Amino acid sequence: MNLLGYIKNVIIFAFCMHPFTCNYAGESDKDMTYFNITLLDILDIEQDEETQPLVLYGFIRTNVEQVFDIPFIGENGRTEKGNDPLEWSNPNFNLYGISKINDRFDIGFNIFAEDSDFELKNAWGNIRYNESLQFKIGKQYRRFGLFNEKLDETPTFIGIEPPELLDGDHLLLPRTTRFMIHGIKEFEGATLLYSVDTDNAESGPERDVFPIGWDVRYKTSTLVVGLSGFSSTLAEGDTTSTTGVGGGSPKGGVLPWMSGDDYFVIGGFFEKSVNQWLVQGAYWVADHDATRDPSSVLTVIANANINSDQCQNFVGQSDCSGIFSESDIITKADYKVKTAYLRIGYTFQSTYGPITPYFHYDWMNHPETIQSKTYGGDNESGFSDDGDFVKYSIGVVYNPLPEVAIKLDSSAHVQDFNGSSEIYPEIRLDVSYAFKM
Repeated sequence: MNLLGYIKNVIIFAFCMHPFTCNYAGESDKDMTYFNITLLDILDIEQDEETQPLVLYGFIRTNVEQVFDIPFIGENGRTEKGNDPLEWSNPNFNLYGISKINDRFDIGFNIFAEDSDFELKNAWGNIRYNESLQFKIGKQYRRFGLFNEKLDETPTFIGIEPPELLDGDHLLLPRTTRFMIHGIKEFEGATLLYSVDTDNAESGPERDVFPIGWDVRYKTSTLVVGLSGFSSTLAEGDTTSTTGVGGGSPKGGVLPWMSGDDYFVIGGFFEKSVNQWLVQGAYWVADHDATRDPSSVLTVIANANINSDQCQNFVGQSDCSGIFSESDIITKADYKVKTAYLRIGYTFQSTYGPITPYFHYDWMNHPETIQSKTYGGDNESGFSDDGDFVKYSIGVVYNPLPEVAIKLDSSAHVQDFNGSSEIYPEIRLDVSYAFKM
């Protein structure tokens, strides 16, 4: 028996509580539910018509999570541990709208709602000269890797948490853009897709700042391979953060205590399906040439409880308990953020619906960030001594109906903390229901 066959049998044994609850003989691929599809596919919404009136669809979602044994520095500098409280999210929903006006023009939008708060996440129009040359204008998710465009569509992908590059506490780059040139070229049995996009600077329009992103990918029925990149500016100016110190984690790649940053992101990704297996992976590097703002750094030192490595970055010494002035701050900040992930899932059909157990590996090294989210950190890389952490996740997705996704998983964070290697786990449950109107 080969390795994949052995792992498959282990998964079957682990997730079939009774030998007759899982059916395999005589199945065809069309009977299975996979997760490399879109919400449109799940809801069986036609996309190939020449014209189409406004179609409304979306999903409702809620989840609960708890983190255990979180290390912290207690009395006498010793590491102690404690649990976070159990946290239920408020039910929320995403509402999407698409309309194909004619064979040249279509529009779309995405609205997120939670309690009484509404956010227009996307609103765009797409002009099609031909399939190889199209122009998409308006607020939109940039094409970047496997997940950025569909990260809001929770029912469509394996797992609950995003890959670390798209975690809202330490984004590698801004997720949205305003203008995209893109196209599709069909070959026999394969498709080539490309896109080039641009926008304002991260904090809004700025003189001498011209950001640009790009993506190129090759697709077949069972394989996707691609390369994505982003430059914060092609001009001479530096971009600034989406938020100031004390305003929370930024929504882009520039940290709040920087007076300016010129950075470049590059990475590759793949997705391979083999029968019921789905394997996804990527590696990214963000190279920063930044300048720290001394006043903002002093605020961080005074309020954010930084560790000795972070103190060394800011003032060149490991002890930040003293009093510092702006002249003590090291303003030059050249550093690299690196991250990678591997995601593996296997879907089988039970009597009660498709079941997909999965495994995730996520790694990130961010040497500049801090722990405090209030002051712009991420509570993950900034939580570790050296900015490096690994997260292992195992979980399962159950689809009692194609429109319903019930996800349960657990993760273990591994990092150096207070001079020793520490592990702390968390558990999550996520339920979503997709609908069309």
